Amino acid sequence: MIKKLFFLPILLLVIIHSSSTAQEKKLVQFSGIVIHADSLEPLPFVNVINISRNYKGTYTDMRGFFSLVVSVGDTIQISSLGYKKQELIIPKDLVNNSLSAIFKLKIDAIDLPMVYIFPYATIEQFKQAFIKLRLPDDDLMIAQKNLDAATMMALSSAMTWDGTQNTRYYFQQQSEKLYWRGQQRYNPLLDVVKINQFMRLLNDGKISLKNEKTDE
Repeated sequence: MIKKLFFLPILLLVIIHSSSTAQEKKLVQFSGIVIHADSLEPLPFVNVINISRNYKGTYTDMRGFFSLVVSVGDTIQISSLGYKKQELIIPKDLVNNSLSAIFKLKIDAIDLPMVYIFPYATIEQFKQAFIKLRLPDDDLMIAQKNLDAATMMALSSAMTWDGTQNTRYYFQQQSEKLYWRGQQRYNPLLDVVKINQFMRLLNDGKISLKNEKTDE
């Protein structure tokens, strides 16, 4: 009898602990929609993380919808880059085993510090290069340097055609093709009249095929 009375409190403690543990691990189907706070448009690929379960979770689809299984008392975090985070604790007094919610995320403005980019490894190198820099004294010297004949010639020789020149060349080629369509293209090397004139001038000695040098 004494043994039964000894084990009775232990049995009651085990039952109470089991019932409380079962209540804590009550599963809930948590579903919801994440939308933009201003435009009310759905936000896809938003992170839905269960912080209480080692940051496991899911993300919203193209319609902003998500659904996952959680436990009562879990903390759910809704986050996305460029938006303020929101958190929700699953209540323990749910009547059903399901819960739905709508989250309106607001834009989170991030102020980044100003970044200065220099083509030098250190500020000291930049200062030294700036001190040694030699700039023209006035606008006239700058204009003369920019309009230098040799510089302009080099730039013009390396410059490709612009749109107007390419268009003009294209239409000239098309016009020439249309002109010679249906007939043989003229070749001055095969012109009999030109060849006879050339041979007559050659026989008369008016032209010579040799390069003659005259001594002054």
